[in-house]
Amino acid sequence: MLAEIMKRFRDENHPLGLDELSRELGVERTALEGMLLTLVRQGKLREVTIGSETCGTCSNKDSCLHLGSGRLGTVYETVEKSA
Repeated sequence: MLAEIMKRFRDENHPLGLDELSRELGVERTALEGMLLTLVRQGKLREVTIGSETCGTCSNKDSCLHLGSGRLGTVYETVEKSA
């Protein structure tokens, strides 16, 4: 399931929220939250709190669907690995 979650992030290529992923993957929100935290601990994803200072470091800040919609909360994005 963790591989499927990472595939969704690669396919979408923008930050995704917990509710959105839960719906798309058909996974309980609480179970998905644990999986996302595992991916954060592994360094594959990072949490971005919409409207906070972490928003400014998000790779998608200029075209953010979440920020533009006025929705607040936490989204997740992939961590870019440097070569």
